[in-house]
Amino acid sequence: MLLCVVSVLVGCGRAVIPCTDPTDNPECRATLDEIMARAHVPAVSVVVLQNFRVVEQWAVGTASMDLNRSISVTTPFQAGDLSMPVTALGVLAWLQDSGGHLDLVVNEGLADWQIADRRGWSGNAVTLRDLLSHRHGLSPTSFRGYAVGEMPPTWSEMLTGQGAANSAPVLLASQPGENCDYSAAGYEVLAYWLEQQSDWTFASWQNIAVFTPLNIPARYQLIGLPSPALGHDWRGKVIPGGFRRYHEHAAKGLWATPTDLARIVLEVMATVRGQGRIITDPDLVSALLSPQGCRWGLGWSVERRGSETEFSLRGSTAGYRTFVLGQTRSGNGVVVMANGDRGDRVIEKVVAAVRRDYGW
Repeated sequence: MLLCVVSVLVGCGRAVIPCTDPTDNPECRATLDEIMARAHVPAVSVVVLQNFRVVEQWAVGTASMDLNRSISVTTPFQAGDLSMPVTALGVLAWLQDSGGHLDLVVNEGLADWQIADRRGWSGNAVTLRDLLSHRHGLSPTSFRGYAVGEMPPTWSEMLTGQGAANSAPVLLASQPGENCDYSAAGYEVLAYWLEQQSDWTFASWQNIAVFTPLNIPARYQLIGLPSPALGHDWRGKVIPGGFRRYHEHAAKGLWATPTDLARIVLEVMATVRGQGRIITDPDLVSALLSPQGCRWGLGWSVERRGSETEFSLRGSTAGYRTFVLGQTRSGNGVVVMANGDRGDRVIEKVVAAVRRDYGW
């Protein structure tokens, strides 16, 4: 099916401009470039899934407003919050291999640091299920990253908000298990918990449990990856140093391409059909996209649309915006990554075009 990005992007009413690939269609490319220029976004990279396979894959633009280096489908972007569902797969893989379960009390697996009681709320009430589904009540809600060259915090510094850490300490801000309040802090606690249970660093375990089985080159550092798309602020200015470093790997720190993330989406689709390569335990499979007392499954926002189940997530870091959506029954999905703080403006139009032209 032809991907008519342009007609939706420019609001052409019912007019349709076929655009199988913007890189091969000068008129389509010119219009898309104009929309990106208005948003001060130099590059966007897209993968579309239909019937459980990749049907569209393209990338347009340059790595930087200041550099005439075109990006390609292999150019990595910061995935931002899309790191979280990838982390969730790794944690579930550990539970499966170790015989653990989702309702383990997190503090029972932590030694040097624990979730402290606060304001009458009990740290011992927080379970792995709570962390994975944003029902843990922890703050801070996000992390702002570190300038290139800044000293990274240790685990102790990040969790206590001391030393090299530029974030607040990880503390209870509400009663665990009562509400779903989106927060990146829970995923860092998950990574710390995982390291406490094993002889692996978080990044090493993710490589073993997730990236290698799915043949994904995504990593938490750029070593060994192609040159990235550089981040840009809302004015289109390059982020100092090209990007900020997110040492909070589990919540924000993944570098990936839309193709890498499409493989994650396909694995989730396969998992709920009982055909996953990573998670096969029936209880874990059932919980993955089941709302855990709110709209959150384990790492994903989940929405029922008739007989269809959609799972999705938006991501952001300084200078980058990302989005992933998948449908479990039809096998449809889309991944969009952009290197600008106003990237959501482009992403929303691309996703709307995909929904329209593929009849979702």
